[in-house]
Amino acid sequence: MMRQRGSAEEFCILEENYNTACVSNNRRCIRVDGIPPPSENALLYETVTVMEGSPILRDMVFSPDYQYIYLLSDKQVSRLPVESCSQYSSCKTCLGSGDPHCGWCVLHNKCSRKEACEKWAEPLHFSTELKQCVDITVTPDNMSVTSASTQLSVKVANVPNLSAGVTCVFEELTESPGEVLAKGQILCMSPSLRDIPSVTQGYGDKRVVKLSLKSKETGLKFITTDFIFYNCSVLQSCSSCVSSPFPCNWCKYRHICTNNVAECSFQEGRVSSAEGCPQILPSSDILVPAGIVRPITLRARNLPQPQSGQKNYECVFKIQGKVQRIPAVRFNSSCIQCQNTS
Repeated sequence: MMRQRGSAEEFCILEENYNTACVSNNRRCIRVDGIPPPSENALLYETVTVMEGSPILRDMVFSPDYQYIYLLSDKQVSRLPVESCSQYSSCKTCLGSGDPHCGWCVLHNKCSRKEACEKWAEPLHFSTELKQCVDITVTPDNMSVTSASTQLSVKVANVPNLSAGVTCVFEELTESPGEVLAKGQILCMSPSLRDIPSVTQGYGDKRVVKLSLKSKETGLKFITTDFIFYNCSVLQSCSSCVSSPFPCNWCKYRHICTNNVAECSFQEGRVSSAEGCPQILPSSDILVPAGIVRPITLRARNLPQPQSGQKNYECVFKIQGKVQRIPAVRFNSSCIQCQNTS
């Protein structure tokens, strides 16, 4: 340990093992990380408030185990931990903090000193660089709520030996054993249909669920990513259905949105792009004199031909709160006429 005295406002204590210093400036203690020569600069990585209303004196000292620094004011002695790694909840914030005491304890999913990480000396158990943070990809990374349980391929990098086993956890929905293969590949099964009836209820067309891998060695989740359950059936129009980022199709004849193309009654009735959606084209105001009966012709696009057993078209009018249905004739895919309208 080496002490270095400065001005009345500044004092440093250097811990040689980590090249760290604690600089007091009035009421605060600022931790810095020394950068090896040729640079003589230092990296500020944390500012800590030590005492309110009382300046810190220049005399400081480490505890015998170098875990704390003792700081003096006019009226009290304060003990400040050399590190506060536990404040960082992710690998990126931990290793991005610049605190030289802290590293990421992978299977315990915590930021700590290496001595506080079980098996820290074994390969990939304790990370000290951002590029060593655990990375995860899932294929596929989404599924329909109507799909049966699906095998997912989970690829993880920068993890230690997982031979003790892994479980796959979908929040509160399911937890099941994962099959650990070579080169960081793990096979997980998605929840079955009986597990997910309420997954998207109240969530619209999708719900993002956290998929976590839990180590059987530690009993702790060590990496988490997003997995999406989508529900095409809540989309009530062709345009919203086919513009979904998920594989949804619009059934023109059944007027439903589905991810299962077999649910469309007729092959020609399936729509997968906005260009194929049936629609009435905008027109100027249509005026019908009171008491006069006459047909109304509308321009349209992609109107399907009614199939055998299906009803013909109707025009539905809502006038002063009352609904009136009028038979309609489809001339072709781009023209329809409402009959005897008054």
